[in-house]
Amino acid sequence: MIEEKQEKKGILHWLKLGLEKIRMHSQKQAKEEAWEEEAAEGNPFLPKLRWILDQVLEKYEMDYRIFRPLLLDTDTPPESMLDEDDVELVLEQISSDLNFLRIVTDRPAYFASYIERMYEDTGLVVQIGNQEELSLEGVNVILDMERKGNCHYRYMKDGILYIPLYKRPWSQVKMMQNLDISIPIGYNTVIVKGR
Repeated sequence: MIEEKQEKKGILHWLKLGLEKIRMHSQKQAKEEAWEEEAAEGNPFLPKLRWILDQVLEKYEMDYRIFRPLLLDTDTPPESMLDEDDVELVLEQISSDLNFLRIVTDRPAYFASYIERMYEDTGLVVQIGNQEELSLEGVNVILDMERKGNCHYRYMKDGILYIPLYKRPWSQVKMMQNLDISIPIGYNTVIVKGR
């Protein structure tokens, strides 16, 4: 009789564990689906990119003065001229205090006014090229704005921070009552303090 009760308790314990695993799996799946919906609309953290970059550069002991980004242009431009282009949002945030910028794009005409404005306002000569001409010389950060395809693992080299803005999910992490942001950088993930 006692053995039978213990056996039932053991079975109930394993059933509870199994149900908990199923519940956790379904929660994880729901979060992934929510991210996919959000990612289809864009990276929700882009409006705070400069603030995030400042923290990331600090973690890697880099100063913004030596920030030398290569921007991989989006492979899915806005469908309408009325839609905001996320590339423009990123450029506006990172432009102040830049000493170097290289843009890799299939639409160089789109960047003509930006390049001219940067030269007139700051004296910065923005380098522009296409995928075939891609050079990592002088670059220490890659901002990948492409949405399709895989991460460009061939760009993940020592001394270069590869930051995919869409290809790998950025997520919010609650730690000690702070809302933090987990950001993929190359093969690693960095957590920056959220507000």
